[in-house]
Amino acid sequence: MSGSNQQPVGLFPLAYRIGTSAPGAQSLALNLLVFTPDETVNGTAAITQATNPPLDVHSDVWGEYTYLTVMSPGVSKILITAQGNQGGPGSNSIVNFKIQLVVGTDWKDGIANYAYLDGQRWVEVNNVPAHLAETVRSSAFPPLEPGPVIPPQSPYPPIMPLYAAPIQSAIASGDLAQMKNLASLAKQQLDQQPQLQSALEAAKGEISRLERR
Repeated sequence: MSGSNQQPVGLFPLAYRIGTSAPGAQSLALNLLVFTPDETVNGTAAITQATNPPLDVHSDVWGEYTYLTVMSPGVSKILITAQGNQGGPGSNSIVNFKIQLVVGTDWKDGIANYAYLDGQRWVEVNNVPAHLAETVRSSAFPPLEPGPVIPPQSPYPPIMPLYAAPIQSAIASGDLAQMKNLASLAKQQLDQQPQLQSALEAAKGEISRLERR
């Protein structure tokens, strides 16, 4: 019984592409690193549009997620709430980005409402479709091996640590935007490593305690 209440511990990346497929439509690339022990997210956001002058808003993003659980036969959702600026939460930069993203418990498709600071005014974009992009792949590198497997009944996806292969793949492709996003996510993963280690030790202690029963 007690085992069913244990929460998975880990860190995994998500890359959302938010916008319509209409020609010339605004596009938001939201790259997040999910830290399950604290239910927090960190990452980057890039809003672009082929206008004159071109729209190009970049932010360092941080926030949290919660489960929106409803009674059967309703469908549960995950709400990701985040904000961003230039430099992250520790900087003195003003907030220039806000988002509320609702996705399914598989973390895939969803709907987003977001706002960004365009010069001196806030611009709101509502009810925009969001889709989880595929993990970075390259024929020069083997597919990523999955991390610890979460039981099927868990609402969390398999944990996918940010290995060096996708960064090397982005370098080989020459994709500057992808390299920047992955570099930012890698730095955040390294920064959070002490927290993850502490959570792992706590989980090991709890496992040992339960096994001795």
